[in-house]
Amino acid sequence: MNHQACIRTTLGAAAFVAVFCYFLEVLLHVPYIEYAYSFIAGVLLVASLPVMPALNRRIVYVLLAVGIALFWIYGVSWHIVWTSFGENLSLLALFLTVPLIGTYMSEAGHLHAFQQYLERRNEKKAVPPHQLGYGVTASIGAILNLGSMPLVYGIAKESFPSFEQKRMALTVLRGFGSCMLWSPYFVNMALILSIYDLSWSEVGPYGIIMAAVLTTLVIVFFRASAFADDTWTSPEKNKEARPPMTSMRTFLLFLGILLGASFLLEMLLPYNMLTIVSILALLYPWTWALALKQATSFAQSTWKHVSGSFERLYNEIGIFVTAGFFSVALRSSDAGAWLSEAVSFLSQGYMILLIAWVVAIVMGLSTLGIHPVIIVTGLGGALSPEVFGVEASFMAVLLLMSWMLGVQVSPFTGAILMSSHLMGTTTIQVIRKNAAFILSAAVVLSLVLFILGETIM
Repeated sequence: MNHQACIRTTLGAAAFVAVFCYFLEVLLHVPYIEYAYSFIAGVLLVASLPVMPALNRRIVYVLLAVGIALFWIYGVSWHIVWTSFGENLSLLALFLTVPLIGTYMSEAGHLHAFQQYLERRNEKKAVPPHQLGYGVTASIGAILNLGSMPLVYGIAKESFPSFEQKRMALTVLRGFGSCMLWSPYFVNMALILSIYDLSWSEVGPYGIIMAAVLTTLVIVFFRASAFADDTWTSPEKNKEARPPMTSMRTFLLFLGILLGASFLLEMLLPYNMLTIVSILALLYPWTWALALKQATSFAQSTWKHVSGSFERLYNEIGIFVTAGFFSVALRSSDAGAWLSEAVSFLSQGYMILLIAWVVAIVMGLSTLGIHPVIIVTGLGGALSPEVFGVEASFMAVLLLMSWMLGVQVSPFTGAILMSSHLMGTTTIQVIRKNAAFILSAAVVLSLVLFILGETIM
């Protein structure tokens, strides 16, 4: 192992050490340990800066500079400044641990069993590949997050005779967006619930309604999602099929227990969904691995994930740490109040104008390349529901919806970059092709949220 690889491995392991320190604080209330994980988060931020994309690096520098200035102007104590680097450790915990569920699902053969199920179903009765691609992404994507996009695309290539390559990737992108509106395993849901101190049950059902509306729009726009220069893929099946390691029934049991445990533990334990999901992501796969005597192989896969985590996620790590630092700076100053007053003035007390302005701000700044986590962290910390006369759950759904829309229009988010790779085209072309759908979604979802806000929220 060369020197650079050793440093990256050490940083990946350090990220998980920070996560374990965070769990010790949350579960056991170990004193002063927040200084330890905040220090590690600061080191990870510094290490991520040289390798971060140039635009993101400039934005991070600006936010750090503004944050430092606010801390200095308002005379904030040094320990608040120190621990501000660990403010978003809960998000890093989720982002680092949840992929272990997908790692085990792959290692145990669950995903292979699912693929074979789709192949058998397609042989018995032909299933439209694009519609199924959306449905699969919108379901298992809720757990596998961004990793569901290449996975579903790969399964489709091996399971269907042929399909339109670019249209499939665009459909999968939209399926990923629907997950963002309700999944407790996504960072956006975790952050927004923590900002407003809400449980998933207070927000998730409304997110499911919004996801159902988005799915209707996907159906409406399906014909318009065809590409003039699209290519039809050919199946890439191996001549010698690998025998299944597990069954579809076991796969469904694995997912059912995981989802059931997540919601049940949130009701029974004094912890939020973010903490519960992160800890489950660590313990649940190991429970299965030990029970089925797969611990050795899963341990190797786990170490591969841990050691390579910084190399894969340095951009997200840097952005999340910076967003936490900046949000503490805003809360420690009057800047948040100014922003809240500005949005209140623009909305003039009308709920529909509040929705329109928040959506426009998030989508506009996302288009310019600012990551939605930074935008939503700032807005969430500044926009108090009481000021606008709305419920916290309403504001949470508004930010969830805005974040989802922002991800679909930003050329620098992982979802757009992944879609660009799958399509074999540029990010700008992906966004341009998706523009009519997203603008329509922004209008329709805003109206649905307005109706929900005026009636049952």
